[in-house]
Amino acid sequence: MKKIKILHILISKGFAGSEKYLCDLIDYQSNFFDISVVILKKNLILKKNINKNVKIFPIIDFFKKIQITKIINKNKPDIVHTHLSNAAKCVSKSDKFKIIATAHMNFKKSILKNCDGLIVSNSTQFKQAAKNFKGALFKSYLWTRLKPITKNKTELKKELKIPKKNIIFGSIGRFHPQKGFDLILKKFKKESPKNSTLLLIGNGHEEFNNKIKNYKNIILLGNVNNVSNYYNLFDVAVFASRWETFGFTLVEAMQFRLPIISSLHIGNKDWIKKFKIKVCNFNQKQKIFYTKNITKVKYDTSIFNYHDKCAEIVKIYKSLLEIKKN
Repeated sequence: MKKIKILHILISKGFAGSEKYLCDLIDYQSNFFDISVVILKKNLILKKNINKNVKIFPIIDFFKKIQITKIINKNKPDIVHTHLSNAAKCVSKSDKFKIIATAHMNFKKSILKNCDGLIVSNSTQFKQAAKNFKGALFKSYLWTRLKPITKNKTELKKELKIPKKNIIFGSIGRFHPQKGFDLILKKFKKESPKNSTLLLIGNGHEEFNNKIKNYKNIILLGNVNNVSNYYNLFDVAVFASRWETFGFTLVEAMQFRLPIISSLHIGNKDWIKKFKIKVCNFNQKQKIFYTKNITKVKYDTSIFNYHDKCAEIVKIYKSLLEIKKN
């Protein structure tokens, strides 16, 4: 049978959860389908992380819709899968292919009006979209997929100058108001837990450097090559997102059996209470950080299985194309 041709479009400028989702998904799909992807030419970090067997169409940051239309017309995909609003706005409805979008952000009817299908990752999005979206609607959780550990704890602690006896509270994300790193910093400073270090990792950390002057037990790092090394270093994971559509990092921390302190938001409220996680409001007076009785936690993360979740998306494609399962 002829391979289904899928064209992904993600025209962002950085690398975060949406970009990881794309790279993971096309890694899986490239084993079965004819996959290609449109990205911005200047997004070098995204290009670096895309499977080398996948054809990349780099475009410039002007007249994006014209460039994308030409690529579609020339390559004749069966499915066009868009990621983030900028991509969805650049594809016109057609009877020659099906358009599906993953709602990495909140649902916006005007932006997604041309889509034949929409994938959301939480019940709040699903209910909102069900009121206005005219195409096929699907809910699918995200997944965990991490690299093997390449640095041991002792090596990293020495490198970061963290005292051996210290408990390490850590978070990985972006230094953006959405992720609530400012809330974690404020709370950690106020509670000042003894013999502890706070380690925050992600893009945009430079703007926060002035907030940690004279705090030797707070470390900020930019983007790291292998987050597994740092999850392995953490004793407790802390997530204070103000909102998320899902939240990769919390589930990744579960893979490392870390005790977790987390805010509650639309992205995790469907499932967070099924797990042994300390759910907190970082704006309240309750004490959040603790340094006693810290032990590993066993989580059943089977609902976030990488291969199962990617296979779900394949079924979504086939349902849109009305291809019967063999």
